[in-house]
Amino acid sequence: MSGREPHASASDAGPLLALPAAGPRALPSRWSVLRTWTGARRAAAAAAAALAAAALVFANGAFDAAPFPGALWTVAPVWTVALVAAGSAAFGLLVGSLVMAPIGAEATACDVRGPLFGMTGLLLATTQSRSSLLVQLFAGLPPDTIRAVVQPAVGAAAVALMVAALSARCRLERDALADSAGTQACATCAPLFPHRPHP
Repeated sequence: MSGREPHASASDAGPLLALPAAGPRALPSRWSVLRTWTGARRAAAAAAAALAAAALVFANGAFDAAPFPGALWTVAPVWTVALVAAGSAAFGLLVGSLVMAPIGAEATACDVRGPLFGMTGLLLATTQSRSSLLVQLFAGLPPDTIRAVVQPAVGAAAVALMVAALSARCRLERDALADSAGTQACATCAPLFPHRPHP
């Protein structure tokens, strides 16, 4: 028996290069998280947008000046149509960002302020009532000025508020998807869905 060491086969050799385990890849932008939403979250966003549009058009009377629904595009002011469309979409996406959010981006009570204040502003901006709150607040202005200047400004501010809130929610969710341990929602607010099981 010789003193040589037994020859090791190639299958016994360890890996030449050990690659680190790939962690979650960071999304390129905060708006990219919208593509990662599940079907349930998209359905919730679509339902919220539809309800918001219905509230603005039917309950709030945004197009009461139109003699029939098909005429709202020619009778109603262009800014009213734009506010209903953009505001409903922003409201729906914002609601969708609150439901079934990932760990680290859970919705809290303070997150309700965005959709609540935004929808209130849209209701004030699109109402056709001559006794609305805006008319009372700006009673010294002519009605045409309120309708052509004040209401569009309030509506634009409401849409901008909801878009800013949605942007903050998407940024938080993007960070949570990249590192759920290092991301935390508002620690001073109560969770909006405290009994929701984590995935």
